[in-house]
Parts: sequence; C-alpha cells; structure tokens
Amino acid sequence: MQVILLTDVKGTGKKGEMVTVSDGYARNFLLKQKLAQIANNTNKNILNQAKKAKEFHKEQELEGFRQIAEKLKGTTLSFAVKVGENGKLFGVITSKEIADKFKEMGYDIEKRKIDVPGLKAIGKYAGTIHFAPKIDCKFFVELKSEAA
Repeated sequence: MQVILLTDVKGTGKKGEMVTVSDGYARNFLLKQKLAQIANNTNKNILNQAKKAKEFHKEQELEGFRQIAEKLKGTTLSFAVKVGENGKLFGVITSKEIADKFKEMGYDIEKRKIDVPGLKAIGKYAGTIHFAPKIDCKFFVELKSEAA
C-alpha cells in the first residue's frame, strides 16, 4: 500500500515522502496513529503542490540573498576601538557587533553567517557573509584608534 507520511517515521521515511509499506503496517499503525495518509490521487496532487510551493519560496529566498549580497559587496564598516601601545586591541570586535552595525544600515544579518578572521590590531580586514551555499558577500572592517 502506498502512503504519504505526515511525520518522520523511523525506519520508514521522512515527512512528505510517498512510501510503499505492507497493508497491515499501514492500516494498524501508520493510519491509526495519524502518521500517514493513503496516497490517492487527491493526496498526491496536494503533495506535489506543496513541494512546488516549497521550491518556489526557497528560490525567492535565495534571490533575496543575492540582491542583499550585491548591495553589501565591498562595504566598509568602521569601528573606533581602544588600543594599547603597540596597536593591539583592548577587547575584541565580535560578529554580533558587526551584525548590529549592519542592522543600523537596515540589513538584518545573523551573526553566525558573518566570518571575519584576525581582528587583533588597528587596520582593515576582509570579511565574508555566508548567506547560502554559493552566495557569499565580501566586505571590510576597518579598526581605528579611539580618540581620547
């Protein structure tokens, strides 16, 4: 019997998959526990429409990431920081602070998507925002000495 799984079922399949199982397993467990529904034409069409809608929304999200990445490409963020005698920072600039700076500019970027290695001294550093696979954006972080 073919059924469409409504939730993940260990050893059988994942939510939204159409699987073939024995009649007894389907009737006595999957259907009674409301873990699956019978795969008739109506339910197959609903499943296909849901998959198409999910793909469409995923593509829309990726297009939005591409547009933001294009706008932010080459942007330079400046931070005034306290430094010691040899130009080393007191403290550190975190990805959260960088995300907050982008938020001030009107872009809501998650801090875990931001990668800026080596912010230890005064200077200009290259960073990357990883929006999605194959959608990255290069930007710069400039650290300046805080005027006392």
